[in-house]
Amino acid sequence: MSPSPYVSVAVEGQSDTGMVESLLNYVGLALSRPCVVKRGASNLDKMIPKLSRAPIEAPWIVFRDSDNRCPVELKKELIGSDRGNGFELRLACSMTEAWILADANGFAKFFRVSRKKLPAAPDDLQHAKNELLRLCQHSRSTTIQKEMVRADGSTGPLYVNRVINFCRGHWDVARACERSPSLARAVARLTTMRAKLVSTPSAS
Repeated sequence: MSPSPYVSVAVEGQSDTGMVESLLNYVGLALSRPCVVKRGASNLDKMIPKLSRAPIEAPWIVFRDSDNRCPVELKKELIGSDRGNGFELRLACSMTEAWILADANGFAKFFRVSRKKLPAAPDDLQHAKNELLRLCQHSRSTTIQKEMVRADGSTGPLYVNRVINFCRGHWDVARACERSPSLARAVARLTTMRAKLVSTPSAS
């Protein structure tokens, strides 16, 4: 395989960064700089109109939750008609946590939960992050319970670190694609983007 072309990436939250690294590695792309973390969809959305005009020589990828919106309609709303040939907006249905849950074997083993309790169709969950937290509340490991979820059900003190570590070293992208159509579509589009970057000598 030829060297991995470089891309810039923007995401909603810090916990998405491990997923991005593993996903890019899987499709043969590499980060040109650390992920831009915008801390929320509203902040990320403000960047999208400008980034969407990115040329192939300076490519950008944005990962965003669809938040139960129609991905087609949301994409039209965020990008509009003025789009460069070096931009990809990938929407996770309904959240990137669904992509994480889609690797049922890996998630169950890492977070010490019953594989039988993992959702068969994580893309269909109304709130994938809440389901992830609920599963971790019932982990066989009290350490994971305390690190991942607070008593009120909100994210625990080491939630971000645990999710990043899982995605970097244990998340199986190919296996996750089998349960998440939106992830499978993302892999297909990023694979096409890689091919386009490789065939463009001036692309970074």
